Amino acid sequence: MAVATPTGVPRIIHQTWKDAHPPTAKGDPESWRRLNPGWEYRLWTDEDLLAFMTREWPELLDMYLAYARPVQRADLARYCLLRRFGGVYADIDTRCLSPLEPLAGDPRVVLCEEPPEHFEPALARGLGRMFFNGTMASPPGHAFWDDVIALCRTMFPRRDGDVLETTGPLLLTAAVLQWPAQDRLSLNSCHCFARLTAAGSDSSAVPSGCYGDTVFSEHLWQGSWYKRRRELIHTRTLGRARRALHQFTARPTLSFAEASRAIDVDLLTRPLHDVGSRPRIAILIPARDAAGCLRANFSAIRGLDYPLDRITVIYGVGESTDGTEDIVADLLREHRTRFAGMRSVAASSGTRAPPHDRRWLPKFQRRRRAGIARARNALMREALAEPVDWFLWLDADVVGLPSDLIQRLLEAESKIVVPDCVLEPGGPSYDLNAFLEVGTPTVATYYRHCRYGLFQPPARYWERRHLDDLRYLHRTPLHGVGGTALFVHGDVHRAGLGFPEIPYRDLLETEAFGILARDCGLVPMGLPRVTVIHARA
Repeated sequence: MAVATPTGVPRIIHQTWKDAHPPTAKGDPESWRRLNPGWEYRLWTDEDLLAFMTREWPELLDMYLAYARPVQRADLARYCLLRRFGGVYADIDTRCLSPLEPLAGDPRVVLCEEPPEHFEPALARGLGRMFFNGTMASPPGHAFWDDVIALCRTMFPRRDGDVLETTGPLLLTAAVLQWPAQDRLSLNSCHCFARLTAAGSDSSAVPSGCYGDTVFSEHLWQGSWYKRRRELIHTRTLGRARRALHQFTARPTLSFAEASRAIDVDLLTRPLHDVGSRPRIAILIPARDAAGCLRANFSAIRGLDYPLDRITVIYGVGESTDGTEDIVADLLREHRTRFAGMRSVAASSGTRAPPHDRRWLPKFQRRRRAGIARARNALMREALAEPVDWFLWLDADVVGLPSDLIQRLLEAESKIVVPDCVLEPGGPSYDLNAFLEVGTPTVATYYRHCRYGLFQPPARYWERRHLDDLRYLHRTPLHGVGGTALFVHGDVHRAGLGFPEIPYRDLLETEAFGILARDCGLVPMGLPRVTVIHARA
């Protein structure tokens, strides 16, 4: 291996393949040697990479071996190679088109964007662009790779999810955009390493960056993640039949015109106005059969690092059979004077709760969630009389809150903000009503999951991402929102946006609330790295 100077990109080219005989039909490995005779070329086989990771990165070895997909191991290995040796990494399905000599000695990590035609996955997640990890250049020891590798660690629990997010370009993009020392990166348009789209055409991108006018190489997309599957005729026919059955059985439902008729969209979407560093907060707690959690929930509220004289606590009670109202009364009597206000109001769901151990069954969801929406709306109407700036909805069985929760929610600068709700720190998302839609399912797939008048997909439905799928991001737009912890600006509820009690776009309650807000022009924001703890059932 050539000696890497610490001042810039060394003259080393790295490529990887499963064995020492890469298929020439996929790319042109020889072009990298031919056009760069003064550079060392190293082909890393799977055996070589395993030895490298064992020797140089023993702390990552278990993670490296646990990836189910070879591409994930290849992604992690390329970041580790560049961190250790520096040089230029290039996928095997690439072709070098001009000498790399202008890169030699550059002290920055040199990256390019993917073609804008590929940006859709990044735009859906609130990232303005997507960076390419198929060809990259770096000095050895650059600290940027420490952040990339740390994000790989963060996403390792979701290793069976989307490769783009667990090790690939979306994760790399998040690392780039979150990197504090942007002057230590050279960020370029796609032209220098990836001028072709997955369809094989020249990108429409305008050259930018210090290397944007130099075409060093091209990517041939032989392992492209962007090829779309065609829907078969019989699948379309099945989809039409499933849709017709759902439409026949799902009534009543709300159209957008009906759902938005009473909403003041101008008030809903007007920009946030500055109310100072300590806005007034009303914490709204629907409490039904919550006796086992109420005191732990209240202790978590008391632990917030926020002036209690700026907080009003309102419990919505009714229909409990376990003494919830008595505990709420005790809490009011003991602590009322600690807050700006503290009271309870009647907030009835109007429905009998299903058996506790069966409450998640699909057949109960339309009635159950419509009842929850009614209780929330009753509590909301009572709370609107309070002179507050924000409403923090908090389920009674949320028992752990970060002390700086309110400040972090305010810093999101969005009118609807959702932290991640988990059962244990670092664990998977518990509140799966908070989600981002990242794809369009076929009609047959969508209506396959429409049951009992609602869209009820499985927990890890591919076209949705939950907040634990998105922990490589500080913040992300959402479609549906959860109600276990939900931060809502006063304008939102005062504009008339409540929780749909009748299905809107085949959803109810908080999910439909988020979707309807988005359809009205207000995009909810999720905070994947801010977590609250839910009690175990």
